[in-house]
Amino acid sequence: MSSCLRQLLAPWVLWRVRDNQAEAEVVLLWRNRTPLIMAGVLLLVQLTTPARVWMTLLLAFTVTTAIAGIWSREMAKNVRVHRRLPTAWVQTGDLIQEEFTVRNDSLLPALCLEIEDQSDVPGYVVSTVRSIGAQSSVAWVSRGESHLRGEYQMGPWVARTCDPFGLFEVVQRCNPVSTVLVYPPIAQRLPFALPRGAAEGRARVSERSWNPTATVGGVRGYLPGDPRQHIHWPTSVRHMELYTKEFDQESGGDIWVVLDLDRTVQVGVGERSTEEFGVIVAASIAALLLDAGRAVGMITHGADRSVVTPARGRGHLWAILRALAQARAVEFVPLAGVLTELARVLPVGATALVVTPSSDVAWIPGAARLQAKGIGVAALLMDSASFDPVDAVDELGAREALQAQAVAGSLSPLQGLLADVRVESEVITADMPLALRPPTGQLRRWEFKVGGTGRAVAVNTPWGVR
Repeated sequence: MSSCLRQLLAPWVLWRVRDNQAEAEVVLLWRNRTPLIMAGVLLLVQLTTPARVWMTLLLAFTVTTAIAGIWSREMAKNVRVHRRLPTAWVQTGDLIQEEFTVRNDSLLPALCLEIEDQSDVPGYVVSTVRSIGAQSSVAWVSRGESHLRGEYQMGPWVARTCDPFGLFEVVQRCNPVSTVLVYPPIAQRLPFALPRGAAEGRARVSERSWNPTATVGGVRGYLPGDPRQHIHWPTSVRHMELYTKEFDQESGGDIWVVLDLDRTVQVGVGERSTEEFGVIVAASIAALLLDAGRAVGMITHGADRSVVTPARGRGHLWAILRALAQARAVEFVPLAGVLTELARVLPVGATALVVTPSSDVAWIPGAARLQAKGIGVAALLMDSASFDPVDAVDELGAREALQAQAVAGSLSPLQGLLADVRVESEVITADMPLALRPPTGQLRRWEFKVGGTGRAVAVNTPWGVR
């Protein structure tokens, strides 16, 4: 009995269609059936005790239901919502921007259109309510700042509209999902020295590069943008077209950034966590070393094992940032096992730069084996105690003293053991000042600074720092 009653009271599906152009399913629902019930009651009363008042009310309820039905049918056929994501990637601090367009081809206005978004981007809200006139369209841009790196879904989303009396509802469900990749931020400088690599070396890998090295590995056809000094003139004259030199990449002296993503050693929440801070530090190290002309690779053993082979050049940074943006900590991936695997694949003369919050000494033998093989090892130790979620306090001096005490108490023994196996180490804390570079995406916001004379000067524009 109760199930039958629920089915009777549930909305009735009057019309359903799949709009392939809008990539959406449109459903017309009859939600409020009070006028229908009242019309039936009035008809019964009119048949038993005829009166003009019952006939008038019966006519009013019937006309109201008819108008509402016609209005909703027009909305279902002629109102469409389109959503477009102009760019598929941004950097932390950039603005995520989407374009919405609502078109109403009906002769009746859409008095209330509610858009309910189900995107999973932290802090990004595009749900809104709009009204659209007859035979018109409305377009707007939704913006939100990206706060946390990662790969996120834009959608699915639902658009709802109804008739003026609230009897019928039109639901447009759009299931296609766009993805946006938020790259981690990069620091302009780091308060510690970067490793130089164990050796320069002359070991070669099979991949070729247009970055000049000591040996030329071959030639290929000239492409627009190739440096003129790399043109191989004898081959070009012989074939009567331009050819460019390709150089062997030297693996000796390469720097591999190894990010510890073992969930069991991570602490903190959100932006103030060892996982996020480690990603920022790893990205910053890679950027600074690439700016210095070094070959940098990246290894992350998280939810997805990611290996970015060493290369030079600013363009290689985006491959590293993509791997870091998608990196997530998982359990049962101890750092000791990662270093054991690295000992089998890294070439002699390379340097492994380990970024970890682990204070466990179990990974030190793995670092010693790398050193014995001729692979340099350096470690950046994140102080886990400084990442504990604590409330802000006014006594900054006391807080810094407590943090210094925690560092000395928990990481000094580990640093001593690392020094015994000739592994240099640095300790970094959650409050270490990192001057971040401005976001490199194109979707920035205007930022102004007011000078002493009262003049406002733009320090950041949608096209970059002025």
